[in-house]
Amino acid sequence: MLKLATLLENPGEPQVQTRYQDPAQLKALGYNGLVIYESTALSGIQNTDAIGSDEMRRWVNARVDHIGQTIQAAQDAGLAVYLSYDVLVLPVHVVERNINGLCCKGRPQTLCPASEQALEQSVAGLASLIGRWPEVAGIVLRFGDTDAQRLPHLIGNDLYSPHCPRCSQFGRADRATDFIKRFYRLVVEEMDKRLIVRAWNVRPGGMHDVPDLAKRIAADLPGDPKDDRLVLSFKFTQTDFWRYQRWNPSSLVCGDRPIIYELQCQREFEGKGGIPNWQAPLWRDGCPEVAHLEGEVHGLAEAVDRVNLAGLWAWVRGGGWGGPFVKNEQWIDANVFAVPLLADDPRVDLLGLAEKWARDRLGVDDEVVAPIVRLLEDSADFIRQAFYIGPFAAGRENPWHPNADWVQDDLLDTRSAWRIIQTLSESQLDELMAEKDNAAERIGRHRAALQQVVSDRRHPELEPLVNTLLYAESFFEALRDMVGGLVAYRRFQKTGDTAMAQIVKQKLFSAQDHWNHHTQRFGSLPGAATAFREEDFWDVTQDIIAKVDG
Repeated sequence: MLKLATLLENPGEPQVQTRYQDPAQLKALGYNGLVIYESTALSGIQNTDAIGSDEMRRWVNARVDHIGQTIQAAQDAGLAVYLSYDVLVLPVHVVERNINGLCCKGRPQTLCPASEQALEQSVAGLASLIGRWPEVAGIVLRFGDTDAQRLPHLIGNDLYSPHCPRCSQFGRADRATDFIKRFYRLVVEEMDKRLIVRAWNVRPGGMHDVPDLAKRIAADLPGDPKDDRLVLSFKFTQTDFWRYQRWNPSSLVCGDRPIIYELQCQREFEGKGGIPNWQAPLWRDGCPEVAHLEGEVHGLAEAVDRVNLAGLWAWVRGGGWGGPFVKNEQWIDANVFAVPLLADDPRVDLLGLAEKWARDRLGVDDEVVAPIVRLLEDSADFIRQAFYIGPFAAGRENPWHPNADWVQDDLLDTRSAWRIIQTLSESQLDELMAEKDNAAERIGRHRAALQQVVSDRRHPELEPLVNTLLYAESFFEALRDMVGGLVAYRRFQKTGDTAMAQIVKQKLFSAQDHWNHHTQRFGSLPGAATAFREEDFWDVTQDIIAKVDG
């Protein structure tokens, strides 16, 4: 059973400081493989010394050195190593010498999936990469997304989006299978390594989120369907790592093809681990808010009977862009700890798992274990209540962007929240306010309980965890009162009632106060993540206050 781990570090962002950079830590937790994401920066490159500018050449060669060191450390710890590789991606200097042969007609920045030369150059780049590190166990191939736009020495794009006279008749399934077959020939047949193909597509309409397309691609793949040298990888969610998601339906239609599920331990749309957010219940049983859907598979506990499960792949750190930047990764560790145990037993006892984490990883006694376990058990639900607008998300047929990006990474978009609120019915507005009230009340209750235990039992080492709850509580209270003020303002617009105008001002002034506490005080406490940022929070709230005063 594969139990893979990866750290995703974004180009241009500070390197993550984490215990999981030590492969021995991952091995001790039960992982048996490391996926090196950083190697995507080498996609398509046959010779690093041929890269154009001195500065970029130094940067790329520094990446090569770092990857080599990571491979050695992982192997010393007993972990198999997999390199990440993107297609279609090629070096700028290669593309500039052959635009007509490699790019879509009239689009010199878009590599053409119908170009045989582009495919051959991409395969040659991977052959060079494996030749540099022949000791690796395999390759993780991504074709529905790339990082090339963020790396100035590369040009690239996913396979689905290009459309020119040469590739316009090249269907989505054929694009995927043609490339997979060619890389299969290199990785599996010629080099006898494992090829893990990521189904992920960053835009709707690809293998990851369209079951019919996934079924057609899987049916045309090379090799014995049960041969685990070719593995298909899916995020466990239908689209991205949001809530209000079905268990990935595309993963269920691939016949006997080995399937590995990607699990994000530092949820990028929900505070990135700066706030407790235990994922094991969602991984085992699926999202409870979609449990009413008939005929669905709910969680790994049921999926294991429907797929040829090859393993689980944990994104132990990373995902998304920007902050919040986490200083204390204990809440993330609860998820990292759970993945190998869930791979061993997809129906694992969740209570026992939470208690084992608290004892083994926090080193606390039974009196402290109890409130921590209650907090973990409650966390996924109060996170959903805080970071989503439930009545809006539940009513959407399109599974992409169920929160309409009103909170994206560490950015609160107040105008987006206001746009959503204007679409809701009166009963939905009541439901929304109750949801936000409940999230703030629950996090406050857990904070008080843990604070009391830490104080009574003299556990100063747990004070940073209390600080993460103070941080979360201030943010949830700001969201609660901002939403309450926006709902009251919508009602004031209809009635002009002076009492409602007072509620508007009361709520929005309170939201501003909580926001100041969050950004100026609680975001700087020891152990707390960096504070959330705002877009138009002050402009919108001040404008509304001025209007009701007028």
